[in-house]
Amino acid sequence: MTSWIQADDTLYLWMVVVLVTAIAITIEQKWKWGARISSCVMCIAGGMILENLKIIPFTSPVYDSIGNILLLLAIPLLLFKSDIRKIYKSSGTTFLIFNICAVSAFLASCLLPLIFRNVDNIAKFSAMYSAAAVGGTVNAVAVTQIFDVPTDMLNGLGLVGNFTVGNFTVAMIVFFFGQFCRTRFFRTKFNHPHIDEYEQELAKGGNPDGTTEAAMYWKSKGISLKDIAQAMAITFVIVSVSQLISGAINANSSNFIIKQLFGSVYLVMTLLTTIVATVFPKFMPNVKGSDELGNIMLLMWFVTIGCSANLVQIIQYGGLIICAFCIVFSVMCLLVFSIGKIFKFDLEEMMVGIIAAIGGPPTAAALSISMGWKKNGRSRCTGRSLRLHHR
Repeated sequence: MTSWIQADDTLYLWMVVVLVTAIAITIEQKWKWGARISSCVMCIAGGMILENLKIIPFTSPVYDSIGNILLLLAIPLLLFKSDIRKIYKSSGTTFLIFNICAVSAFLASCLLPLIFRNVDNIAKFSAMYSAAAVGGTVNAVAVTQIFDVPTDMLNGLGLVGNFTVGNFTVAMIVFFFGQFCRTRFFRTKFNHPHIDEYEQELAKGGNPDGTTEAAMYWKSKGISLKDIAQAMAITFVIVSVSQLISGAINANSSNFIIKQLFGSVYLVMTLLTTIVATVFPKFMPNVKGSDELGNIMLLMWFVTIGCSANLVQIIQYGGLIICAFCIVFSVMCLLVFSIGKIFKFDLEEMMVGIIAAIGGPPTAAALSISMGWKKNGRSRCTGRSLRLHHR
């Protein structure tokens, strides 16, 4: 059965994506229940519902354009204030947490062959999933080549893990982590300086109209035409130069490791953005509108990943991957929060470290921004982006 709007109906699909994004932002800022869900979860859910109701298609060149262009532009825009000197001072703990996540993913993956003994090639699947859990498809492909993992397993992980189960579960993690931050249990067990700072800012500014936290964070900041022009120009230059650098590295005879690192446009453009932000620490943070533009582009991308979540395929292909994810995520949270309790890690750092390991920099940024962790969001997401490109 074909969808009501066809894959080549470019204008109508752009209309739907922008409309879902605008509705999600409006609900988040107007109603408190919407702020608790967060705009990124609503965007994914909106896209998923519309696709499974056959209103919009499962795939489209429009989705590819948003993923290949707008997502690339969004990441530098959200990193304009990422001064490397500040990152160096603030991301050490999160770097440690990320490595704890990597170790826990490996340990949890070692349990899969014991639990799913009757599944063919389960040991190879475990190695591939362990790599994917902390590095995305790039790492999964590398492990596939090393251990000769069957192609069907890689395709299944790419289809179900990246485009269906992965997106849905990341959305759920963002939602539940947002709720955890509001519970008495987590607030009494762990330090939460960024939550305290954000609540103090709200208290100073007052909230006489009962507006949501998201509305307070995204309130008008006096953005000018010059700000928008500068923000767009800078991010287009950074992304274009990054494409040239990564393309040149992939085209030459560099070794595999160099190509995997600097052949990734995501890593190169993140590195360039942080360098520019460090060299011009007074200019870059004062370019207003970069956060707003980047967040809108990011939310539009969340709509498209929801559009790619086919419920029938989740039921048909996702059983093993869902179980593997639950095991890996449970072990990861148990180990991170246990070590965090012993060494008194901040609650926000642990949550951002976990979501960065599983969902990559865009979802870590979405969690931080939706919760109002301004300092936490940029430095932690940048540290994660510099190390691994997720998907």
